[in-house]
Amino acid sequence: MARILSLILAVLMGLCINACAENQRTAAVFPEADREFTDPLQTIQVTVGETFSIVLDSNPTTGYTWQRQDKAGGGVVVFTGNRFVAARTDLAGAGGKEHMAFRAKSPGTEKLTFHYLRPWEKNTEPARTVVFTVTVH
Repeated sequence: MARILSLILAVLMGLCINACAENQRTAAVFPEADREFTDPLQTIQVTVGETFSIVLDSNPTTGYTWQRQDKAGGGVVVFTGNRFVAARTDLAGAGGKEHMAFRAKSPGTEKLTFHYLRPWEKNTEPARTVVFTVTVH
């Protein structure tokens, strides 16, 4: 019995160490943004050099993902990366949040348009479209 408990403890410790290492890998790939925005009706106001994220409900298990319409951008903000954060649940196929990070590059205003769609379905209207207005001071 003591051997089984020791084995279980060793496995749990290994899982904890692995989880911590995974968090460090994710942090290196996706830097934490200073502020998060979820409401497209509110203008995002940031200063040059500031980082921020747009956070939208998402469920990649359905095949849908958020795609930025104008990937070249207007030069006011720069896309720096994205990541999906799953909901904390045991339900199979549960959604989560997609975080799209940006850095304010130069003063001005830019509209960021995102379509929620299945990339392989051509000539199909997006399931959702959101437009965020970003003003950089």
